Amino acid sequence: MKTYLVYDVGGTSVKYSVMDEQANVLESSSSPTPPQGDGQIYKFIIDTTKKYKNKWHLSGVALSVPAAVDVKTGYVHYAGQVTDFIGRSIKEELIDIGLPVEVENDANCATLAEKWKGNAQECNSFICMTIGTGIGGGIFLDGKLRRGRKGMAGEVGLMIMSSTESLDTLVETSTFSRLGSTWNLLNRVFLKTGEKLTGEELIDRYNKNDTSVQGEVEAFFDAIAIGTANLIHIFAPEKVLYGGGISEQVGFTNHINKRLKKIRPEIVGITEIDVCKFRNLAGQVGALYHFRNSQ
Repeated sequence: MKTYLVYDVGGTSVKYSVMDEQANVLESSSSPTPPQGDGQIYKFIIDTTKKYKNKWHLSGVALSVPAAVDVKTGYVHYAGQVTDFIGRSIKEELIDIGLPVEVENDANCATLAEKWKGNAQECNSFICMTIGTGIGGGIFLDGKLRRGRKGMAGEVGLMIMSSTESLDTLVETSTFSRLGSTWNLLNRVFLKTGEKLTGEELIDRYNKNDTSVQGEVEAFFDAIAIGTANLIHIFAPEKVLYGGGISEQVGFTNHINKRLKKIRPEIVGITEIDVCKFRNLAGQVGALYHFRNSQ
């Protein structure tokens, strides 16, 4: 049995597991993401891998990272919170591990996980969106994952949703992530009410017709529907899948479908709206699938 060490690097934590070839978890753990600025993330991955290397006779290391990355070289062109990745090759930084290393964007990993073992196994074309601190996206078209130049394909969170602001401030104020991410929704509710709520608490309040949160949640669902409609009109996929904690709330897809019908009824006849099968393991499962396909 071959085993692999698989990392899902996030802005706040690094989740990692020893998996077999079918993504069965043999051992797992997590740690806070090291502070950025002096490359501690690389030392953490090297030290952790060396600890597991002999115990499990690892065949390789697979990484899911929040970055636009060249999967062949490991070079990162753009990253969010884990800024130590930017302008460096992750593969070269991890060469001391002494094992094959493959790296892929986190949203692309979630997309690959759904294609391999999730809710898109029968799809030839679909889009996967992860809704959290921002909105990540993976685009799978005509049987292939689309990465685009510099790995920037699928960065749906940067899609501009309004033209009412000055052009030089649109990315800060009017992107899909700004208007449709869970973090920004919760922050807007906090600024309005002074309450720090979880996504689950907020949707529960909304479902109980709490007027103090109603407007912000309605605007959030509107943004998700508008962004989804734009993507459907561009790509016409068989499915759009949503991931992230808020997508697990009861009735989430109903809220989106209701709005899509208002935008243009024909949309719901083009594309099925669904949620991702994989949750916290999505990045790791997809990273392993990418590793296997790359070696």
